[in-house]
Amino acid sequence: MKKKDHLAGVTVKKTRIDQARTRIELTKTLKEQSKTRSELAKTRREQAKTRAELAKTRAEQTKTRVELAKARNKKNGIRPEQVEKTLQRVVHKEFDMHDLHQKISPPTIKDLPLHEFAKQKSAVERLTNRQRKILQFIAESQNTKQIAGIMKISSKTVEYHRSKLMAALNVHDVPGLVRFALRSGLIPPEG
Repeated sequence: MKKKDHLAGVTVKKTRIDQARTRIELTKTLKEQSKTRSELAKTRREQAKTRAELAKTRAEQTKTRVELAKARNKKNGIRPEQVEKTLQRVVHKEFDMHDLHQKISPPTIKDLPLHEFAKQKSAVERLTNRQRKILQFIAESQNTKQIAGIMKISSKTVEYHRSKLMAALNVHDVPGLVRFALRSGLIPPEG
């Protein structure tokens, strides 16, 4: 009997040891889960803080946009008033039309200081040789493919130079380029 009791005692001890080990593993798992939950909570707090900062930034941007819109509206509101006042003065002849023409017309070459006039180049002189040549071909009714064939360059290069031409001359379409070429003497007027 003693042997049976001894074996039963050993079995009970092994069972208790296994249960203790299981409880330890369970405690470790719970501790890890708690740590993970804590890290998730920290991440959520940081995300919430970031969202709050973004909301604050958006609110500031909205406020700035509203202020800009108010300023634009105020500026746009002033223009009609200025035009109306000027018209009233013209009607009441507070100043003669010659003065009005001088205020509106752009300065002529003789009105510009010499150093300012010396700095300015004509628009044609600012163009590269290739741009001038392409402008001439455009004005002579050559299309992109034809110009590319004549100059032995790709169509994309012709398009690139045409866009640079338009930007340099502040012209936004091909008829404008043709008019410019005629005015500047790159092509003779048809007659």
